[in-house]
Amino acid sequence: TNCAVQLPSSVVTARAAGMSLVLCFFLIFGCVTLVCGDDSPLSQLRQHVFFGYDKNVIPQENGVHSEPLQVHLGLAPSWMDLDSNGVLTAILWLRLTWSDYRLSWNPDNHENITVLRITPDELWKPDVSLYNKQDLAHGILAADPRSANTNVHIHSNGNILWILPVSHKVLCEGVTYSNWPWGTQTCNLSFGSWTHDATSYDLQFYGDLEKMDLRQFGGYNQFKILKQEGLREVKKYDCCPNPYVNLNFIFSIKRKYVVDPDLGRVDNPEELTQGH
Repeated sequence: TNCAVQLPSSVVTARAAGMSLVLCFFLIFGCVTLVCGDDSPLSQLRQHVFFGYDKNVIPQENGVHSEPLQVHLGLAPSWMDLDSNGVLTAILWLRLTWSDYRLSWNPDNHENITVLRITPDELWKPDVSLYNKQDLAHGILAADPRSANTNVHIHSNGNILWILPVSHKVLCEGVTYSNWPWGTQTCNLSFGSWTHDATSYDLQFYGDLEKMDLRQFGGYNQFKILKQEGLREVKKYDCCPNPYVNLNFIFSIKRKYVVDPDLGRVDNPEELTQGH
């Protein structure tokens, strides 16, 4: 007895269409997952470098036996303001460098391309946090997600440079009100990893500059920075067996002037006295 059943052509057509949709789905999903592109040299390099890459894993070539990853951090403030609650608002250029051995290549095999520029959400990044951050609505990361969308520079040797603008609010614990708003105030910005201890990565100053880079701090600021220093601190916490590394930028500021709605600019009387 022949048990074969011949399906109507409409059913065969529907099944074929369904298989085509499934195939298209896997092709599209595969491109998103495995990194697809065109035949241009940059696209081919990107496909080569990111094939099988896991951005959720810290780059440790020898696993737990690896030396701590060297992460360098630098600050270049451009503007600051301090309110009567002791909250400092700072606009900064944040500089981060580290190395990811998985993202290296031989330029001779890729049209002598030595630098690849990509969006930051495609690779692993150090979870450097601002420990004394006051505005926590968008998290504690130093690379604020609202502005952390500038391209990352990946060099052929695996070295990575990320420069991005950020705006942060911190609470200045050393604020005094005896001569408000003209007195000298002390503030700090303290950075460190939130989850990786000193055995995972070591935080160092960018360019060995153990203070903030003030070349972008313009004369239009209402405050001037009187003195500053940077401290690299290794601290042990009750929660964890290994110490953590943080970079603490400590500085004192003084207001040069305020802007009054009726009087306009009102200069610091102490500055006027010193000028005479």
